[in-house]
Amino acid sequence: MSATPSGSQQLHWLPVALGGLLAGALDLTFAFIFYGYRYPGTGPAFILRTIASGVLGHEAFTLGVWTLALGAALHFFIAQCAAWAFYLASRWLGVLRRGPVSCGAAFGVAMYLVMHLVVLPLSQVRPRVPPVADVVGELFSHVFLFGIVIALAVARATATEVRRRAAVS
Repeated sequence: MSATPSGSQQLHWLPVALGGLLAGALDLTFAFIFYGYRYPGTGPAFILRTIASGVLGHEAFTLGVWTLALGAALHFFIAQCAAWAFYLASRWLGVLRRGPVSCGAAFGVAMYLVMHLVVLPLSQVRPRVPPVADVVGELFSHVFLFGIVIALAVARATATEVRRRAAVS
C-alpha cells in the first residue's frame, strides 16, 4: 500500500465544497423565482442588492452593478460556511452522517432561524415581519434545497473519508 494518497483520496473535501455551492445556487434560484412570482418586478438584481444591503445598507440599491456581485459573493460565502459547519459538526455527531435527510431538514430549519434571528438583526437590513407565505417558501427552500443538499454532500464526503482510512489500514 502506498503511503501517498491517490488523487481521489486527496479530494475528500470536494463533496462538501460542491454541496455548499449547489445548495447556495438552488436557494438563490428559488429566491429569484419565488420572490419574482410573489412580488412582480422583483428580479434577480433586486434580490442580490437586498443581500448586499446587509453590509452596505440602503446604498446597495443606488451604487453600481458591483453590488450584484457582492450580494452573490455574500450568499455563496454563507452557503460555504454552512456546509463546512455541518461537516465539522458531523465529525463529532455521527447521527448527522447516518441520517442526512432528517438531519439536513433540521439543519435547514436551524439555518433559517440563524439567518432571521441572528444574521439579519446584526445586518443593516431594516427589520420586518415577513408574511406567512414568505416564511413557508423560505423554510421549504432552506429544508429541501439547502439543508438536505448540504447534509447529503457531507454524508458523501465522510463516506469517502471512511473508505480512505480503511484502505490505509
